[in-house]
Amino acid sequence: MTFVNAVVLGIVQGVTEFLPVSSRGHLALVQALMPGFSQPGLVFDVALHLGTVLAIFALEWRRIVEVVRQRYVVRLGAQLVLAMAATSVIALPLRRWAEEAVRYPLLVAAGFAVTAVILLAVRRCAGRIEGAGMTWGASAIVGAAQGIVVLLPGMSRSGTTICAGLGVGLERKWAADFSFLLSIPAIVGAAVVEGWAHRAELATERGLLAPAAVGTVTAAVVGFGALVLVRRLVERGRLHMFAWYLLPAAALTAILAVVGVW
Repeated sequence: MTFVNAVVLGIVQGVTEFLPVSSRGHLALVQALMPGFSQPGLVFDVALHLGTVLAIFALEWRRIVEVVRQRYVVRLGAQLVLAMAATSVIALPLRRWAEEAVRYPLLVAAGFAVTAVILLAVRRCAGRIEGAGMTWGASAIVGAAQGIVVLLPGMSRSGTTICAGLGVGLERKWAADFSFLLSIPAIVGAAVVEGWAHRAELATERGLLAPAAVGTVTAAVVGFGALVLVRRLVERGRLHMFAWYLLPAAALTAILAVVGVW
């Protein structure tokens, strides 16, 4: 792992985590093209995701203050817990599958295509539920959508959860914000699980720590810009435009697999 690799992967993670194009799929593709790249499990990927968590806190601190002031912090916290429970029921049994699936480019291509279809299917949706009006059912559905993403490495977590929120009647801005907030426990939880599962490798591969730190900072800085862009696109009902990127990306990924490049 070199520092150049870490910066490149941090940029890829920062751009693709919040844009509805699948950071997992893009990281897998870029890593496959890096000679000699390796990591214990998905530890380096999770470190990059922690960088995007920092970006979320930087963008959402006003929303967090608003939640505290309006005194629905307990309700929102409970709804995030419910959503994470729904995620965990689906995702945890598939954790090993998720680690292996990124090695199969046709699954990445399928994930890209599925995300494109989802984006196009809900492009006209925009409900009225926001903030304190968030329902328990909507929380569970968005959480379940986040869990389903592990089935295909090319599926976008942000795109799928935002679209799920829009589909159950969330107002556009709140659909984006709830998706961003929900990613915090999901990413932190994944970091704990991966770190514990690969604690022996981490103890011996200390050379990974410095590049991981560089990648994390890079992902945080780039991710903040991507967050601002995604929120604006969701508010304007333009998120579906990324479907026209994902469909060719799915075709290209499949071709790379067939010709043996990936």
